[in-house]
Amino acid sequence: MKKQIIKNTGPEGHRQRLRKRFLSTGRKSLADYELLELLLTCVIPRIDTKPIAKALLEKYKTIFNVLQQPHECLLEVKGIGPEAATYLQVIQACLTRATESQIEERKTIASPEDIFTFIRMHLGPLKTECLYALYLDDSRHLVYHQEVARGTVGRLHLYPRELFKPALLQNATGLILVHNHPEGQPVPSEKDLELTNKIEQLSAFFDIKLLDHLIVTKLQVYSIKTGKLM
Repeated sequence: MKKQIIKNTGPEGHRQRLRKRFLSTGRKSLADYELLELLLTCVIPRIDTKPIAKALLEKYKTIFNVLQQPHECLLEVKGIGPEAATYLQVIQACLTRATESQIEERKTIASPEDIFTFIRMHLGPLKTECLYALYLDDSRHLVYHQEVARGTVGRLHLYPRELFKPALLQNATGLILVHNHPEGQPVPSEKDLELTNKIEQLSAFFDIKLLDHLIVTKLQVYSIKTGKLM
């Protein structure tokens, strides 16, 4: 009598095959929805996560955008509960922390491209305008970074003392300003240019050089100093 072999064709069997494919061939063998599907299996047990992964991509288009969503937006997708939403946010936080470490460990910041990923992670997904400051020493090494102002869409309230206090405490000699455009267009406004000129004048008073003012969206970064998109 032949022994009957029962194949695991349920959700758990599918998960196991997906894991094996990832472990044997890496991310290149998986579509975007499959990567998200596999990620969600870690936090959503006993449920087929493929429809959830596809719904996330249908709503937010890319994996990057999915991981950038705030908690309340993730909960709008059917199948995503508080635990899964928090899990995705933790993944995003880990990626942001990793990019911070990479920037902080570099010897110099020579161009806007050196901090492209760092900027997008911090400011790209925000729905209100926010101004971020990167403080550098004589060797262009990043010594400190922090948010210095936040406002509503299209309005940003900056108090110069909040910008220059960390620079003086950290003995910074270089400054890079970064702010986001939540509406998605990285083109500088007249107010952006006026702010750049004002900060450049104030920086010179403290013997600090304004190296650049960058405008960031989810997908692009614009350098006011070079007048170029990246």
